[in-house]
Amino acid sequence: MNLNLKWLKQHVLAVGFIAAFVIVLGILVWLQQAAASKRAEIDGSLQEAQSNYEHLLQQKPTPTREVIDVIRQDREQLAQLYGQLLSNVTHTIEASSDMRPVDFLQLMAASFAGLHQAASAANVKVPDGFAFGFDRYAGPVPTIPARGLSPDETKRTLTLLVKQLNAIDQISLLLISNRVHEINLVRRAEVEPGGMGSPGEPLEPAMKIDPNALYQVLPFEFQFKCSGDALRDVLNSLARADLFFAVRKIQVTGPAPATEKTVLAPSPLGPVAAAAESSKNDLTVTMRIDLIEFPAPKPAKKGASA
Repeated sequence: MNLNLKWLKQHVLAVGFIAAFVIVLGILVWLQQAAASKRAEIDGSLQEAQSNYEHLLQQKPTPTREVIDVIRQDREQLAQLYGQLLSNVTHTIEASSDMRPVDFLQLMAASFAGLHQAASAANVKVPDGFAFGFDRYAGPVPTIPARGLSPDETKRTLTLLVKQLNAIDQISLLLISNRVHEINLVRRAEVEPGGMGSPGEPLEPAMKIDPNALYQVLPFEFQFKCSGDALRDVLNSLARADLFFAVRKIQVTGPAPATEKTVLAPSPLGPVAAAAESSKNDLTVTMRIDLIEFPAPKPAKKGASA
């Protein structure tokens, strides 16, 4: 016992060093084991995340509830804005469901009579026997439209003819009320095969009645003579019309407008000569006008999921 104590006293530094080394070694071993355990845990998490990522890549993406709510709100807002647009511009022309071809001829004759009477009252010149673009069906012996067509094609043709007749009637009345001096030509798109709807090159095909279309277009072309002021009034009237008319193209020929320094002297021959002189300064206008119609939105289906 004394020998052991004596030995420890002689080697106290060595013993302390060994004890300290053992303690430090134990701490290092513990830290290494903890780090290894943490690394294994991180490696496991990474492998799980990688597995989930690869699984998601193989799956079709599914929108979240938040995304679905945003889409639904956007759709409802779009439907509301579309409804406001329709309430402002929608004045569609509808044909009677039981209209017959003969009924259309009677409607056409009544429209022509009213237009010729209005033109005569306003001193607007129109060619003799002017058919306002419906030369194919007008004449001493009118041509019956939609002859030999199926019931569905007959209904479609009569519907488009009624739309064209109403649009031409309203545009012509606008020209007459705004005191154009002469209406020379009216052209429309042909709506049934065969024949020419109006003189000159045919316009592009008429619109198809597609229930899924956002809007539908019927093209027309008018040629008339008027003053510059009357042309401005015509354009303003088209913008305020009940139907939605879009002026697609205007071609104007005629004398250059007078400058501010130009002073027109009164004609010594009176108002008739002055009117004749004024007509020499008329503009010849060729105007392409599109009738645009927006179909009414379909009612929501019953039982549709929200």
